[in-house]
Amino acid sequence: MGKTISGSRAPVRIAFELVSASTLPPGAAVALDEVDGLITARIGEGHMTPELRAEIEDLHRTVTQQERWVQTSPELDPHRLEQPAEGLGIAHVAWERVAAGVLPRGVLAAPVERDRMLVWLLHEDHASAQLCAEVSEYGRRIAGDGLWEQRWPTA
Repeated sequence: MGKTISGSRAPVRIAFELVSASTLPPGAAVALDEVDGLITARIGEGHMTPELRAEIEDLHRTVTQQERWVQTSPELDPHRLEQPAEGLGIAHVAWERVAAGVLPRGVLAAPVERDRMLVWLLHEDHASAQLCAEVSEYGRRIAGDGLWEQRWPTA
């Protein structure tokens, strides 16, 4: 497994950008770009509302600032996100659309985290099914193959 970015550096950032669909691969809802210390999800217009984009970015900031999930060094393989999942099953990360009534009033996203698992529940009126499927596929690669590691408390 790659070198883990240590606590001596600033926490890794996860950014979400809403972009024109023409800037993504044909038919894609999202494309991820990764460099050391930053992962950017470029999301095609119509696949996520601006309100959910802001909320999900804030929630991801909490996870990374607390270093509950850390990036292993992409410098060893800068194109690693473009490769298919190896199926190692180290951890599970997914986005799931849920009915508005599942979430508290006014909430558009909620993380459910356990040892080796992080599922983001997203308000179905604010994220497309295609987006959730594509991000979940990235999750199979990123968390499932150990490109990001969970630091779940052991005590």
